[in-house]
Amino acid sequence: MNQSLSTFLKIAVTVVVIAALLFVVGYQMIDDEITHYQTDDIANTNHPLDTSAPGTR
Repeated sequence: MNQSLSTFLKIAVTVVVIAALLFVVGYQMIDDEITHYQTDDIANTNHPLDTSAPGTR
């Protein structure tokens, strides 16, 4: 019983660590892209901030 529980916990910890690493890497990649897009001159000139209500454009 202890052997199977130990094996299960090792696998569970490994899965949690891998999922956390993938989340952190993915979050960082998305954050970098958002920062890049916000500082992009073409994006700012072609898509100005529109604060009008939907349907009134």
